[in-house]
Amino acid sequence: MSNGMTNEPKKQDKKFSTGALVGASALALIIGAGGTYAATNAGGESDDSAVVTYKGGEITRGEIADMSYDRMVPQLAFQETMNALLEKEYGDQVEQEKVDEEFSKTEEQFNSKEEFEQAIQQAGMSGTEEFKEALRGQMLVDAAKSELVDVTDEDIEAQFAKENAEVEASHILVDTEEEAQDIIKQLNDGADFAELAKEKSTDTGSGEKGGELGFFSTGQMVPEFEEYAFKEDVIGKISEPIQTQYGFHVIKVTDRKEKDLKLEDEKDRIREELATEKSASVDANKIYAELIEKYNVDVKDAKAEQQFDAVKEAIKNADESSEESTEQ
Repeated sequence: MSNGMTNEPKKQDKKFSTGALVGASALALIIGAGGTYAATNAGGESDDSAVVTYKGGEITRGEIADMSYDRMVPQLAFQETMNALLEKEYGDQVEQEKVDEEFSKTEEQFNSKEEFEQAIQQAGMSGTEEFKEALRGQMLVDAAKSELVDVTDEDIEAQFAKENAEVEASHILVDTEEEAQDIIKQLNDGADFAELAKEKSTDTGSGEKGGELGFFSTGQMVPEFEEYAFKEDVIGKISEPIQTQYGFHVIKVTDRKEKDLKLEDEKDRIREELATEKSASVDANKIYAELIEKYNVDVKDAKAEQQFDAVKEAIKNADESSEESTEQ
């Protein structure tokens, strides 16, 4: 809402925080950990050389190496294998220029280079180069996922129609579906929308203006709100209760106007964005399993095999769940 409270339907401007970096850095954390075990055996010193001594005992490099190996090898062996196979299979689809561009976009979200680097370190990475590796790794996974989804011309045209429009709407926001249904009944019985908004809406910012939100484009409202507001046949109608993270909305779209976008200019971008959106639901384990089979991966270490077996088990369980859903 205009007064800054959290139940406004409009999206807040997003700034990358440390939390926003965590998803991208998960891969980098694993990659970075790869140096830990190697370091325990570096420098030509024996496994019996002491790292820490104390009265009556010591901790040796060999002991730390063994602990590191036991704790990290299953995940590291799997991730390093997948990194190599993803690069081999999809590397030509991820131009380094795009990685650098994404890196720059992320950096620009921060007030300074120092703040950005501090956030990277707080996310568990050694520095910007490791973060770039994380971005590239994620983009490789995204490229693999994109090949498993289908974006049709109809999908693109429907999205373009949304983006090429602005709508004007009013809403009344309440906490429960029952309240929303009651408001809808009052409106159907002739009550004034603006007066009910002023009286009932928990979005006091728009409520003071009779629920008016003005004109907005796609990307400015939460998805559930937009899904209704950008339908082409809803002008002047009262919606059913629309649930979002803020509560239940009663929406009235009052006007719609077209922008001056050209489909040919936007088609490639929309296709890429829709592919990314659809690919978010693709199980990465399916990609990993296919790579394991295609490249005839043979795991020589029993501990390392644990993670590979976990992926196979996940795919098996997913297939069984899918079969059960189909049967039902």
